[in-house]
Amino acid sequence: MCHQSVGLIARHLEANGFPTVGFTSARTITASANPPRSVFLDLPLGHTTGPPNEPETQRRILSEGLIAGMALSNPGIADLPYRYIDDDWKADPLSWSRRRQEAGATKKAGGDTRTDRSDEPQYQSDDDAAAAAAVRHEDQCLTCIGL
Repeated sequence: MCHQSVGLIARHLEANGFPTVGFTSARTITASANPPRSVFLDLPLGHTTGPPNEPETQRRILSEGLIAGMALSNPGIADLPYRYIDDDWKADPLSWSRRRQEAGATKKAGGDTRTDRSDEPQYQSDDDAAAAAAVRHEDQCLTCIGL
């Protein structure tokens, strides 16, 4: 999910009495959404709570992140000292995990396969588009956050 969306959803949840802590690898994007509490880790996108197949590291990051996030008395972003083994992923952060996954089988970089941004709504299927169209305009925001 988009860093900005998570920050905006967290603000809404907090305003309604639900405490939140977000985890982010994109400090500037997260800061622009002004979330109530977030934790920054200098890790590749998609791996914000640690490398795959390292459950002990992931549990440690989650535990430390929740503690650091809940310790914030004002909206902000706490930093955790975790970094990836090297900074190669930063040269092309959107394709890092695809490149890593595909390198073993195809020996080729995956690249960023996302579609360009558009002001028009995008749907995974015709059923999704029909479901969205069936929701009254004034109820759409409540629907997208699951309320």
